[in-house]
Amino acid sequence: MTHDLPLVPGFEYSVENGIAVLTISRVEKRNALSREMWKALPGIAKAVDTDPDVKVLIITGAGGHFSAGSDIKDLNVPLEEFWQTNSQAEDAIANMDIPTIAAIEGNCVGGGTEIAAACDVRIAKPGSIYGVTAARLGLVYPPGPTKRLAEILGTSWARYILLSAEIVDFDQMNQLGFFHQVSEDPLATAKERAEVIASRSALSQTGAKRILRGDMFEPQGWVKDAYAEEIVRGQEAFFERRSPDFAINRTDWPTD
Repeated sequence: MTHDLPLVPGFEYSVENGIAVLTISRVEKRNALSREMWKALPGIAKAVDTDPDVKVLIITGAGGHFSAGSDIKDLNVPLEEFWQTNSQAEDAIANMDIPTIAAIEGNCVGGGTEIAAACDVRIAKPGSIYGVTAARLGLVYPPGPTKRLAEILGTSWARYILLSAEIVDFDQMNQLGFFHQVSEDPLATAKERAEVIASRSALSQTGAKRILRGDMFEPQGWVKDAYAEEIVRGQEAFFERRSPDFAINRTDWPTD
């Protein structure tokens, strides 16, 4: 399969050894996303998620910043349009079967904070800054991303961030547990972490991600048969003290 994605200006994409990197690249805007970019994200996420050659997706930003969120000049739209566009984009990332990592430095504000929150793993550089500044603009943020932030930070601190619209520094977000790892070079560290994650069972990972997002499935049929195959590989590797050679790909999961 090729690695062609429905990219629009402002995104860059590459794949190497099963690890994909999606870079938000509007350096002159501190990587603020245009409406066109927000609308493209669901298609990008789907294309990556259905590529059997990709095992992990890293999202990062160019030029020393992750993302300043939405381009302010694009916000003068009906609320229902803003909610639909941003919710679909962030939900598309959060609901991917593939493991996702945010490699963060610099400005990670507004939609940038929310995109990072939609990723499974967050690796950040000291000095990076965060916040959801909707209340400075008179903007009502969508329910899904708002609740997702509260699930990560806790309701009390999510309320503070949303109500004050203040910038929160790296140390405070680190204390709140927003990051899984701290690094002076988040992208390099993310690639190292991605290599480890990519070596694990995609069957286990996809099952866990689907359960955590509320999907229900029984230990019968395809899942039962796939488990019977993978557990043997895992056991053999364990007893032979080697890395397992897992064969089930997340794209093997039934779509219905």
